[in-house]
Amino acid sequence: MRKVLFASVALVMLLSLFAGSAVAAEPKRADQLIQAQLGEVWGFYFGGYLPYERVDAWMYRPSTLGGWPFVDPPVVGTWWWTGGDSEIRRQSWPTWQYADMFGYYYTMFMLPRDEVWFPCSYPFKWKCNYIIDPYTIEWHSPATQPFELGMYWPWLDYDAAANPMDTVSPVEVWLYGETGWLWIIEFEVTGYYWKWTDIND
Repeated sequence: MRKVLFASVALVMLLSLFAGSAVAAEPKRADQLIQAQLGEVWGFYFGGYLPYERVDAWMYRPSTLGGWPFVDPPVVGTWWWTGGDSEIRRQSWPTWQYADMFGYYYTMFMLPRDEVWFPCSYPFKWKCNYIIDPYTIEWHSPATQPFELGMYWPWLDYDAAANPMDTVSPVEVWLYGETGWLWIIEFEVTGYYWKWTDIND
C-alpha cells in the first residue's frame, strides 16, 4: 500500500512540475501576418499540447491606440482605425475542444462579420472615410470582392484616387490549452465579405 501511495504522490508531483513549466512558457506566434476578410472560414492546426488536452480558440482585437500592435507592419494596408482593444471571445466549436493523440489541435470557424473586429462598420454606415481636404476623400475600401468585378467594400467605387486596399484592422486568434500552452495567430483584416442582402435601403 505504501508503494502505491508513494508512486501516486511522485506522479502528482511530476505532473504539477510539467504543468507549471507549461504555464510559464512564452506564447508562440505563427510565422507570418495573415491577410483575411471577415466572413472567411479559417482552419487552424497547431501542436505542442498534451495528448487529448482541452484547447479553446479565442479571438481578440488588440488596441491600436499606441500604433500598429504587431511586429510585422500591415502588408496591404496604409491606414488603420485607432481605438481600444476588444473583449476576448471564445470561438471553439463544441466538437473540436481537444488535442489529438499527438498533441495537435484543429479547429475551424468563420471570422465573424461584426463591428467588434472591424470597427469601420457595414455598408452605408462607413465610419473610416479620411477627408484630406474639402475636395478629396479617401474612401477606405479595404478589399475587392472576388465574385463581382469592381465591387469594393462598402460600395461601388470607380474613383481612381481611392485606395481599394487602405484601411485594415489587427485581430488575433489564441489557441489556449488548459496547461497554459498558447499559440497566437495574427491577422490583418482587410475587409468584409458583404452581400446585397446586407443593404437594407
